[in-house]
Amino acid sequence: MKNLFIAVLFTLVSGVLFAQQAAPPKFALVIGNGDYAGLSRLANPVNDANDISASLRNLGFNVDTVLNGNLDQMENAVLRLRDNLKTSKDAYGFFFYAGHGVQSSGENYLIPVNAQIPSESYLRNRALSMQAILDDLNEAENSLNVVVLDACRDNPFGWSRSSSRGLAIISRQPVGSIIVYATSAGQQAADGEGRNGLFTGQLLSNLSTPGLEVSEIFRRTGADVSAASNNRQIPAIYSQFFGTAYLGEAGASAAIPSTVRPARIPNPGAAPGAASRKESDPSRLWTVGASAGSAFAAPWMIMSAHGTIAPFRHSFLELGMDVGLVSGDASTDYYSLYPFAHYAFFLPFAKAGVYAGAGGGLMIVSYTFSGGEYEDTFPVAAVTAGVNILDMIDISYTLRTNFTGVSQRIAVGYTYRFK
Repeated sequence: MKNLFIAVLFTLVSGVLFAQQAAPPKFALVIGNGDYAGLSRLANPVNDANDISASLRNLGFNVDTVLNGNLDQMENAVLRLRDNLKTSKDAYGFFFYAGHGVQSSGENYLIPVNAQIPSESYLRNRALSMQAILDDLNEAENSLNVVVLDACRDNPFGWSRSSSRGLAIISRQPVGSIIVYATSAGQQAADGEGRNGLFTGQLLSNLSTPGLEVSEIFRRTGADVSAASNNRQIPAIYSQFFGTAYLGEAGASAAIPSTVRPARIPNPGAAPGAASRKESDPSRLWTVGASAGSAFAAPWMIMSAHGTIAPFRHSFLELGMDVGLVSGDASTDYYSLYPFAHYAFFLPFAKAGVYAGAGGGLMIVSYTFSGGEYEDTFPVAAVTAGVNILDMIDISYTLRTNFTGVSQRIAVGYTYRFK
């Protein structure tokens, strides 16, 4: 019986692991510069950055936000993004910038809030080169990088030439990247009349729409901006990404937080399934469930009710009770209760529906059988591994020890995961 259960577990888990692709790690850098010293101040970029950051977090991104950044802060944030993306070939990267941006000799530069740039020749050393950012993203060698520039406003410098308005087309675009301008190359973008710039307001609406593939998000955003401006502002999209990717989950995306009201776009409210399961959200471990299985010892047929809560990231407290129905000795009347509690920490590879952890706790054991009764309370250590399919079907294997013996447990059952 033991070997049969092990074989079944191995077959089920192996099939699920091969069939189910783990969600990619996702990292974003969002910069909003508006409070410029010595240049015209911009009303929307900080709001744009805060709202884009919130929307990306709801989509499962680990977001680094820089508000009114100087050159060092911006450069260091770009390096952090590059290093995070290097951790996985499957990673998705997202770079968003709102603020002043200028071009010089076909190169684009993002302007820090404290920049002192008396002439065009100082740009290279006192502003952040867009090409340098792209080179860092290319160095990460991850699967997808999205770059969004809501920076095509009027050149704020007195030395600017009328022929260098707006931003230039990127000359060396990395493979696997999508670069989006708020308006066409060489043109200016509207700041917007409300909380957000015109482009960012429309982007927020489409980021909150469930189930859109990444290219469709920007196609719709471009169409919405064009319509809202009567074709006076036409976003530009340059893609070297030829795959299919969803910034949230396929068929589910995150809603704009209720405090966000994009310009001229009605707030759609929370989308169904908006709080998609993601590694950075500890509430993905709040569950209740029931299962049936075997402990490979007395009892070898159990029913289990259990639940988990997750007060800290990458860990969980599991509470439950195993009810033993059948012992290893068919001639013995048998009944047992195993209330248990243990705290476990996830291993680093715990993503999507695959989990593994180790912890310890206290177990209270009560047996009733033909020869009498037995009760005991003892500390236990436990390791567990499993897979959750579609946030409903849970298959798990647990190894427990009370430091004098070992109990193995396999369970298959239904789990409700709180979103």
